[in-house]
Amino acid sequence: MDFFSAQDDARKNTKWLVLLFSLAVVSIILLLYLAVVFLSSYSNTARMAAPVQWWQPNLFFIVAGLTSGVILLGSLFKTLTLASGGGAAVAESLGGRLVSRGTSDALERRLLNVVDEMAIASGVPVPKVFVLDGESSINAFAAGYDVQHAVVAVTRGCLEQLTRDELQGVVAHEFSHIFNGDMRLNIRLIGILHGILLLALAGRMILRGGGRSRSRNAGGIVAAGIALFVVGYVGLFFGRVLKAAVSRQREFLADAAAVQFTRNPSGLAGALKKIGGFVDNTIAHPNAEEASHMFFDTGVVLPLNLLATHPPLEQRIKRLEPMFRAAQARSEVQAQASGNEMLLGLASGQRVNVTPSGVRQSVGNIDERHLGYAHALLAGLPEKVLTDVHEPKSARAVVYALLAGSLTEPSLQLPQLLQGENEDIIALAAGHTPELLTVNRTARLPLIELAIPAISEIDGNCAEILLRNCRALIEADKRVTVYEFAVLSLLEHALGIPSGNTEKRHSGDLSGIRQDCDTVFSLLAHAGHSDTEAATGAFRAARKIMALEGEGELLERAQIPLPDFAAALARLNTLKYRYKARIIEACVTAVAADGKVTLIEAELLRAIGARLDCPIPPILPGNLD
Repeated sequence: MDFFSAQDDARKNTKWLVLLFSLAVVSIILLLYLAVVFLSSYSNTARMAAPVQWWQPNLFFIVAGLTSGVILLGSLFKTLTLASGGGAAVAESLGGRLVSRGTSDALERRLLNVVDEMAIASGVPVPKVFVLDGESSINAFAAGYDVQHAVVAVTRGCLEQLTRDELQGVVAHEFSHIFNGDMRLNIRLIGILHGILLLALAGRMILRGGGRSRSRNAGGIVAAGIALFVVGYVGLFFGRVLKAAVSRQREFLADAAAVQFTRNPSGLAGALKKIGGFVDNTIAHPNAEEASHMFFDTGVVLPLNLLATHPPLEQRIKRLEPMFRAAQARSEVQAQASGNEMLLGLASGQRVNVTPSGVRQSVGNIDERHLGYAHALLAGLPEKVLTDVHEPKSARAVVYALLAGSLTEPSLQLPQLLQGENEDIIALAAGHTPELLTVNRTARLPLIELAIPAISEIDGNCAEILLRNCRALIEADKRVTVYEFAVLSLLEHALGIPSGNTEKRHSGDLSGIRQDCDTVFSLLAHAGHSDTEAATGAFRAARKIMALEGEGELLERAQIPLPDFAAALARLNTLKYRYKARIIEACVTAVAADGKVTLIEAELLRAIGARLDCPIPPILPGNLD
């Protein structure tokens, strides 16, 4: 799967949806106008003998204005509501409950561990997790407007009926929807259908009001209500057909990607088989139908196969069975490297051979080695740290402790540096600092990623305090390391509080990006090379990947404040994904002109990927050519 093409394709599909939606609105207006003219003409007995006057400009513009207004405003309102609330708004609209990171429920803890492993393995920000407690069926969905604000939700039946392997297959399927850009498309579909549905509901309301009216215009009111009701539901029917057609192929792709991620087709196939064994696997919530295209399985009863948003279970299972045999054969040939060996390899300072195209292709593509790495990393963390990183207050303490390693006297300096912070959190940070110094270095950035879901639950004022204190810790020793920048960059991006001037936006193409590229490539060239000549060569090689005009001039390291670097990345994030793919390749070229990447450089690359909404999986020894 090509992550960058998938994201751009999703945006193109959204444009096609807008075009089809526009055509649907025009068709509905014309049908409604004709219906109103016809019904109003024959509802008046005095005019029955007269020929129907089909073209009535005033009536047409009234019908067109009211109809388009209802549909467009309804669609826009629904889409903006879901987009502004992120995936959480969708989950809550279906009866979802946010799973507390400190939950004592064993099944919920297993779910959180599976989601955390998948997030760490893929480089995706750890999503919030919801459970639909009132649903005993087996189902799940991913929702959100972008990678940063995605959530994963599962039904209670999913937790209770599936094994860990089966649950992992379902979660991997949902992560594929995140990588493929399906979430944005799904929200657009909900918004479009909601606007058309409002038209039908308006017709129902007019019918009720017109039926009780005794005015001389009662017949016309009833006629308008009938027209709205019929045309609205006809439009809704064809809208649902479109929704089903868009969704079915996406499900096959998500199944295949889930197998690619886990190398365990039997897990996903087992979940599908259990769904097939249920007599009733529907979602009971009244909003289930509008979100049926988002579910792992349909979840609603459909009168026609034409409206089926998912392929038949039998087809999905049959496609997975050959994959199961292929995965078995592949696993027998591959060299087996344990997760602990991967961790130790990078922790000892091992330099890993990488290529720009290899890193680019790894975005959105993980395998069982990445999952093994994530599983081993989580298993190797101190239990107290792993518990605290999932609570909003104690998660802040873990973040402070991870940045306090450079302090000479943490217990004395932390109270002075952490202004406006709770005393209990300061004490907890001081207690964690020596413990986290012994944690494997490869776990430092993933710990920050694990802390983000809990930290994102705090209010805006606390978020500002957290970032201000993190900057104070970073600047305490008068220098900023690559790791410290990566931590701050992840936190700023996750909390939506960027540093530097990000007002300038690029036009979506490569025009006008030279200055920002030079800023980014210069810092990366210095990070990957100690002498100026080698750094200059790396800088020019990166610019060549982007096909920028001229040779450019390598900026001195002192000329690149990290806020300016972060702001440059924020502006580059406005480009199309196919250009972001080239930027990722150019960034790898800048740090790895010698063909190798250290742990520090890998952390910087992952932070850059996060700022560009292009999740880079962990770079493992031997993982890339």
